[in-house]
Amino acid sequence: MHKMIDQDILQDERLRGARITVRLRWIFILIVGLLLAFQGVMGYVDVSRHALLFFMGYLIANTLQWFAARKAYDPVWIRYGAAFLDVGFVTYHIYGMASGFDPFAATASATMLFYPLFMLLYTFRLDRNLLIFLILISIAGHNFPYFHLFLQSPEVFNGSLSLTPMAHVFKSVYIAFIGLLCIYMQHSVFGFLEKQLSVVSEKGQLNAAVKLAQERNRMDEELIARERTLNRELEEQIRKKDEYARELKETQGLVNTLMSNLVGAVSRCHYDEQFTTIYYSEKIYDITGYRANDFINNARISFGQIILPEDLQMVRKELSLAVSEKRPYSLEFRIKHRDGRVIWVHENGQPVMDASGEVLYLDGITTDITDRKHAEISYREFTEFLPQTVYETDAEGYLVYVNKAAREIFGEGTPDETGKVPALQFFPPEHKERAMKNLEGLADISEGDRLMLETQAIKKDGSLCDVVIFSSPMLRDGQVVGDRGIIADISDIKKAEAELKKAKEELEQVNRDLEQTIQERTAQLTEANTQLLRVQKENLQSQFEVLKQQVNPHFLFNSLNVLTSLIKVDPDLAETFTERLSKVYRYVLENKDKDLVSLATEMEFLRAYVFLLDIRFTGKVFVDISFDDQQPDIFVVPLALQLLIENAIKHNTFSKKNPLKVELFIDEEQTLNVVNNLQNRETHMKSTGIGLVNITKRYALLSDRQPTFEMTDDRFIARIPLIFKR
Repeated sequence: MHKMIDQDILQDERLRGARITVRLRWIFILIVGLLLAFQGVMGYVDVSRHALLFFMGYLIANTLQWFAARKAYDPVWIRYGAAFLDVGFVTYHIYGMASGFDPFAATASATMLFYPLFMLLYTFRLDRNLLIFLILISIAGHNFPYFHLFLQSPEVFNGSLSLTPMAHVFKSVYIAFIGLLCIYMQHSVFGFLEKQLSVVSEKGQLNAAVKLAQERNRMDEELIARERTLNRELEEQIRKKDEYARELKETQGLVNTLMSNLVGAVSRCHYDEQFTTIYYSEKIYDITGYRANDFINNARISFGQIILPEDLQMVRKELSLAVSEKRPYSLEFRIKHRDGRVIWVHENGQPVMDASGEVLYLDGITTDITDRKHAEISYREFTEFLPQTVYETDAEGYLVYVNKAAREIFGEGTPDETGKVPALQFFPPEHKERAMKNLEGLADISEGDRLMLETQAIKKDGSLCDVVIFSSPMLRDGQVVGDRGIIADISDIKKAEAELKKAKEELEQVNRDLEQTIQERTAQLTEANTQLLRVQKENLQSQFEVLKQQVNPHFLFNSLNVLTSLIKVDPDLAETFTERLSKVYRYVLENKDKDLVSLATEMEFLRAYVFLLDIRFTGKVFVDISFDDQQPDIFVVPLALQLLIENAIKHNTFSKKNPLKVELFIDEEQTLNVVNNLQNRETHMKSTGIGLVNITKRYALLSDRQPTFEMTDDRFIARIPLIFKR
């Protein structure tokens, strides 16, 4: 497999493995040296003297290998010589100990472990033949001292089951098994390197494609400038027909060359039943499988014949509107490829008319958008499972998509004379103007930003409900083509606010009456205070629910915006992002109603959430988790950690040069610390503090330990108590 890796890269990795091996040997030598010193102090002089020879020889050998590694000198004879020396020193040590001091040293498990240790070290050398050589001589070195001594004194070794030849064979099999694991590990390292090189190669191809597109744009600009120059020359040299014909032919050849290099296929056709083609660039072959000449004057097939019948009527209707309104058109429809596949295409064009207003031609450019459409379909399939309502509208305010939750709450809507469903019909008359202004405001913000509107909407049963709408523009070629958003029902929150206000007014009235009738209303005052405590508790619970409703739509909305961008750039990554987002959102749905969750469950969710942040803020936000969360008796309140990280992102600026760093660790007081560096955002938005207050109040209901929040000159520190349940 390693033959697929560039040899220079493989050699660099082998040198790196050699340096790692040398460093680990230094650690091993240091440990052995300390043990020898201790052994000598304890009085084992003979054994220490024998081990000292082994130690000094190994020290000299590793010094030479260290020098060679520093000089990047790694020929084959050094690799195999080092392997032979490593196994030879250990074998010498075993044989010397066995023959001079202890016959049972040849089977000592502690010494036997040196062979697997060397196999692990040589795995990082990325040389399979060298590793196999080391395994073979290790097995030989392990067996030679034993069987040599066994032949001399078989009764000594047969006296213990663990020292018998069969037991020694099992140990040899163990060493061989470790060797096979190391070979597999090395195989996996090769696979990892190839995967990383593949990713680098794909990025290089993407950069090359971007540069090619830039070069094409430059050539287009040069072509336009050249055409203008040619027009001026033609006006001055109208009588030079031969020269004009030659220059025209050259220009047409250049145009054809440029047209064939464009991303899409350029066309000119008649406005008739089958869109009879006058011209097609050769790029049409990559899209349809048919040559340009196959379409010219319907020589072999007409373009209208390859449009899917269920889309053909829509295409004709949109073209009719564009011609009648004398405006450009933009269409997305499906065609049937020559090999039978269904292809999604996007066509931009405009009608060319004569002085009397009659259509001469339709000029356009057709591009293949199959990958993008498949990614959009995956995105919509995901939104069908969300409990929040998700919608999309076009630039004129007509609905183009609503998910299952929206259809169940608000219904399908009623189409107008255009056959489309206007989004404004779902708002009561007194709120339509505000909704329209919110839609118009999308043109003033960039893609990824959002607007929030609190209003009322009409359900399919005719009743009204209070909602919050989070909306963001959808851009195509820099132009707003519609908006996408989420609608959250806040009717219960509004109802709770009204009840709280009513309770407050009643309490104020009771307080005013108490000044005059304090003796007579003592019992009523006690009841009112009790009611107030109950209302406060219900208010706290209501605030908790408000926070949940606030976190979920914001989090989902930001994630959907990132997903929209990924669909355009990298459909495969968009699919992975969708899977991770589904897992994160499933956690929110399953645990948002719980008072406590285990720390392990919360951290599993948080790691998935951090993955989404890495995609959204590539290289700008780093989250370091430095503790063991696999302890089943530790609990925290759900979503608290996500809220603290979201607050850090909301209130700080960050970039790749100055990233936001968030650290999570547990101190000696069993408190979970969430610490981030301060890079305060200069914004007109003022923090309400409701999130931190809510966390504090939630802990007040569950524990006598309270969270603390501290801001220093350069850090913000949140300390969240861990709750232990036995």
